[in-house]
Amino acid sequence: MKNFKLNYWLFVLLLAFSCTTSFGQTETENRVVQTVEVKMNDGEKFQGQLVRQDEQNIVLLTKNGEIKLDASKMKYIKDVEPYEGKYSFRNPNDTRYFFGTSAKTLKKGEGYYQNINVLFNAVNVGITDNISIGGGFEFISTVIVQEPLWFLTPKVGFPISEKISIGGGLLIGGIGSNGAGGLGYGVFTYGSADSNFSIGLGYGFNSSRPTLVASGMHRVNNRISLVTENYFVPTSPSEVSSGLGIFGIQGIRIMGEKNSFDIGIMVIPEIVEYIPALPYLSYVATF
Repeated sequence: MKNFKLNYWLFVLLLAFSCTTSFGQTETENRVVQTVEVKMNDGEKFQGQLVRQDEQNIVLLTKNGEIKLDASKMKYIKDVEPYEGKYSFRNPNDTRYFFGTSAKTLKKGEGYYQNINVLFNAVNVGITDNISIGGGFEFISTVIVQEPLWFLTPKVGFPISEKISIGGGLLIGGIGSNGAGGLGYGVFTYGSADSNFSIGLGYGFNSSRPTLVASGMHRVNNRISLVTENYFVPTSPSEVSSGLGIFGIQGIRIMGEKNSFDIGIMVIPEIVEYIPALPYLSYVATF
């Protein structure tokens, strides 16, 4: 048990150290990619640098070279927020770790669908650049039991500087119409979209003691990020100092331009002698 706890905290400290190394990158290591998105009448979308646009054609410079699109078949063209970083695309899921959230927010009109361990489904959408609303349900309780386990996740967040953001929100849940419970939380995030850490504090609606959350992510290459999410949940004042009530999720994120896939293990030290780890799988598709 002692060896397990030592290895557990070594993993967390290693991730935190790797995050700090990325914060020292100079601006010369970054590249700015100015892009637009073009959607055609048939629903197909293209992204790239706008080379030329006239009444007949739209020319984009993409990673596969220049492409020419028929302007008469275009549904819309819009600016895409420039990506500043050393990778070929932005982190598609930078507002959340595994389940917990950072203080970074979705932009207005952005959103994503998330599935967790096949059973849990959620959607989050940016209402403004600082406010998002989300919610979801659990599959078995909804379809088979017909008493859905549901949850809502409203959130606000504000950037204080280039690397510092603060935010807060609510996690509200219930089963069918049998009442609801939840918690309110505040969160502080330091770092970039690719490498950051967050400290959060939450209070249950009927709780007098807080839950502390410490999370982080570090992008190690174009497709892979390390992710850690850890909860400290005291059940009595005496347990706060003894370190009980700790559990976490550790793993990796595999990323594409519009989606990501998380693979992790949920570690609960109090039951590790009986169940070493529980799987965590999550898929996110952005829109």
